[in-house]
Amino acid sequence: MNHLDERKQTLKHLESTQYDILILGGGATGSGTALDASLRGYKVALLEKGDFSQGTSSRSTKLIHGGVRYLAQFHFKLIYEALSERKRLLINAPHLVKPLPFVLPTYVWWEKPFYSIGLTMYDILAGKSIVPGHERISKATALDYFASLKKENLKGGISYYDAQFNDARLNVTTIRAAKENGADIVSRIEVTSFLKDNNGKIIGVTAKDSLTKKVVSIKAKVVANTTGVWIDSLRKLDDPKAENVLAPSQGIHLVFDKEKLPCRTAMIIPKTADGRVVFVIPWEGKVLLGTTDTPIQKIEDEPLPLQSEVEFLLQTGNDYLDTKLTKDDIESVFSGLRPLISTGDKKDTKSISREEAILVSDSGLVTMSGGKWSTFRKMAEDLTDKLISVGNLPSKMNCVTASFAFPGADGYSKHLVAKIQTMYDLPYETAVRLVDSYGGEVPLILGKKPKEIKKGSGYFAEEIKHFVKKEFALSVSDVLSRRWRVVFLDLKLAESLAVPVSNVLGKELGWKDTEKKSSLNELLKHIKDLKKTIS
Repeated sequence: MNHLDERKQTLKHLESTQYDILILGGGATGSGTALDASLRGYKVALLEKGDFSQGTSSRSTKLIHGGVRYLAQFHFKLIYEALSERKRLLINAPHLVKPLPFVLPTYVWWEKPFYSIGLTMYDILAGKSIVPGHERISKATALDYFASLKKENLKGGISYYDAQFNDARLNVTTIRAAKENGADIVSRIEVTSFLKDNNGKIIGVTAKDSLTKKVVSIKAKVVANTTGVWIDSLRKLDDPKAENVLAPSQGIHLVFDKEKLPCRTAMIIPKTADGRVVFVIPWEGKVLLGTTDTPIQKIEDEPLPLQSEVEFLLQTGNDYLDTKLTKDDIESVFSGLRPLISTGDKKDTKSISREEAILVSDSGLVTMSGGKWSTFRKMAEDLTDKLISVGNLPSKMNCVTASFAFPGADGYSKHLVAKIQTMYDLPYETAVRLVDSYGGEVPLILGKKPKEIKKGSGYFAEEIKHFVKKEFALSVSDVLSRRWRVVFLDLKLAESLAVPVSNVLGKELGWKDTEKKSSLNELLKHIKDLKKTIS
């Protein structure tokens, strides 16, 4: 059975099933909740209006971290929880979440002891960790770790560890795991109204399938709103008088070649002109510089960076680097909207806590927003507990996600890269990408002799077939932006791979020429729009 036939069956099943829990939104929170609830034995369905992680969840700084900057705000409970979750993810998804060393450079004599005090608390909150604690380092060591650091007045620094991950891949892997544990999962379907009983309580939704244009009715005992920056739209669909609770802000990242910014570790810039932390991070063979914090009014499906944000990051980078960064050096850029909940001053988004909040409407709609990727598992546990309570669901087993091994974790080891490199005669960088994406499943996905979609690209047709069969990919953008991260890394490369990807995807999905052209043009337009912002 191909993916589209399976999808049709799922749509039929949605109409004929009484679900315990219906989740709206397939980003970090929604996917984590679908996995948690399905593992506990509940009947779960999840609807996503676009692609999984298409919004904020694919546009993070790629860090699983406690939040060093929260030390100054004395948010010790938040840091402790995030560091505990960091440890769990390093164990449960070792192919997707990796330890990452940082340098915090110091330029004034008192900064090294000052920051060391804070990072001592960070180490204490981490408890018995599987990454090293912080240490004070010399100027020579700091430059060895991060060669492009500005040398003038450099005194040395602090080194410490957090963790790095591939956000979109962790998202789709979580969704896949939820499906494999019984959840019904459908993307490209948008809720049009809520179904309510005579007492005004929500008992389900009607939703329109974007592919077939069919409208379906789905019944559930309790409904969760995990739509990120779109939570207020859903809340108003439930109750037109509902007040907005969202205070969204935009964060952008610039992407550079590693030759432009040579580094062996990440770097944290603790003081910037706008008062927030900026990171310089090696990721997927490139280097990311970000992020900004700009309050925004209009919510877009594909947010674009502002010129002022681009210039701010370039200036901030140049303040701390010996190399001179210009717009010509930018290889890609991406923007994300933070779904922050605020009851105070929505203009000062830097001061709004990143902690999550759960709201329950009079009709029983359960909304969760805020939070961050680092704590998504615990957020999902808390939301599932709340849904069980609001929906008056029968008590089943307790949460088991704290020790759940994600698909790809089995068979993964630190020696797997060398094994895959030899098995398929691959360049080292390609083998690393494959292992960091699929872990122990690499041989299962690639088969005996994988076929490159473009000679020398290091990307394979067998991967696209896997994306369609197991990972819900339905468009060229799904593949190049979120299953592979090429759009986020290199706009020129993404443009060159667009047609080869559309050719393979078209065969897998049985596209007509018009469908193929539409999907291709959607991606190419997005790339063009991104290029304009950095030109």
